[in-house]
Amino acid sequence: MLKKSYVSGNKLFTFIIISTIFSIILNWILSDYNQLVIYFFLVLLFGIIHGANDIYLIIRGNSKNKKISKTTFVYVFIVLLITLIFFSFPLLSLIFFVLFSCYHFGEQQWTILDENIDSGPLFFSNGLLIFATLFYFHRMEVIEIVYMISSFSLISDFFKYLLITSILLTLISLLINYKRVKSQILNQIILFPLLIIAFSQLSLFNSFALYFVIYHSIPSILEQTNFLYGSSTFPLIKKYFITALPYWITALIGLLVFYLIFSKNFTFSLDIFFSFLAAITFPHVIVIYKMKKITNDKI
Repeated sequence: MLKKSYVSGNKLFTFIIISTIFSIILNWILSDYNQLVIYFFLVLLFGIIHGANDIYLIIRGNSKNKKISKTTFVYVFIVLLITLIFFSFPLLSLIFFVLFSCYHFGEQQWTILDENIDSGPLFFSNGLLIFATLFYFHRMEVIEIVYMISSFSLISDFFKYLLITSILLTLISLLINYKRVKSQILNQIILFPLLIIAFSQLSLFNSFALYFVIYHSIPSILEQTNFLYGSSTFPLIKKYFITALPYWITALIGLLVFYLIFSKNFTFSLDIFFSFLAAITFPHVIVIYKMKKITNDKI
């Protein structure tokens, strides 16, 4: 039986609230450039690290497969193959990334306080609500990015209807799953207005980085540490980072090479970036889904 001994839900919840409020205050104090540097650093550190141990999660969850080299090869091959496919269809890669991320983000947010919650529709609808809210406050930037990637023009009203739809879907999912989620509805109600304020004040990238790092990556790192080592004390979190270090450094080198090669062609580099992002999202979402399933089965 896995001990749920990583940072308690209440402490993590408090950390998220304080971090969000602090981010809003920083927006009033620091310049846009200084904020960008901070958020970029946080994404490079926690954002990349939280997906760097996928190989070990696969091995930990599969008693029949203990070979790191074989697992790594298969994982990388899948990522490169999907990258190639999505690069040929950039709009598809963007849609795929958002839809998969909706489920993945919603899954992590609703299992921060309670690992036993398992509702795909709730996870997806809540993740969609997060993205819809983010996109609504930065709709002109999103329209521009989508057009640069795919030459497809969205209208501004699309984001209003997307937000309304996501709210309705989330409410329906909450009603259906009320008995299972009632213990943390209040916590989620507290978090969402904070996100609205943050998204309305911060830039598109900074808003996404705030959610990606504070609401998603750090809770995921704690949960993964608990899954791999049975607890998440500081020494074990340190061990998690050390284990992920080779993959993290490799990812950073890859990003640097990518920047040096494609930085002069912004549109082309954006296509490659989102294709790669969608490609690594697919196996990572599957890995985390299976990890949570194994955890729930053992509780």
